[in-house]
Parts: sequence; structure tokens; C-alpha cells
Amino acid sequence: MEQTPPEFVYRDWCIHDPVSWPSSRLRGLGLDPADDPELYYWNGWLWVREYPSGEFRALTPVDESELDRDVQKRLQRWRESGMLPLDENDPEQVERAKAEWRKRVWAAPNPW
Repeated sequence: MEQTPPEFVYRDWCIHDPVSWPSSRLRGLGLDPADDPELYYWNGWLWVREYPSGEFRALTPVDESELDRDVQKRLQRWRESGMLPLDENDPEQVERAKAEWRKRVWAAPNPW
């Protein structure tokens, strides 16, 4: 049975270009590596941003073990600090994560 992707909602914790996919895997997902597709990881799925519309299209469910090691560590740190909800579909957890982002990232002093 094929999984249905969630409706895409951009969050601060979306990971942009999260994986080093081999060209053959990109082609298998219907992407041309020469187009340098803009990939995102969010809520257990790999997404691509379509141009010129800017819409996000779900490509495939992704296990976090398939992501780059640095991305895996980042996700783990965000979960431990409360900046990433354990369940993206729980509005209460999402609101807490947003508040934590505002507190830790967006309220931080500007280094410039």
C-alpha cells in the first residue's frame, strides 16, 4: 500500500538539500540531476521545490538513516533542545517547537 504524503507546511526545521543522492537515485525519482533539484526533508518525506510555481512536491518517504550524518546529528540536537517536534502532526508540539525557535534562534543577537 502506497503511503500518502502529508500536506507540505514549511517550518523552520525543514532541512534544505539534506542528502547526497546518487544521480541514479534522482533519476529513479523522476528528477534530472542536471537541473540541480532543490530538495527538502520534512516530516519523514523528501520534497522537491517546483519552479516557477515554488510549490513543494512529495517525492518519497525517507528514513532518517538515509540522510547525511551531519543532518542526522542536527535533527537529534533539535529534538533534544525542543526545537523539533517528535510528532509534526501534533499542533501542541509544533507550537512549542516554534516558540523554542523564536527563543533560541530568531531572538539571538545579530552577530553583524
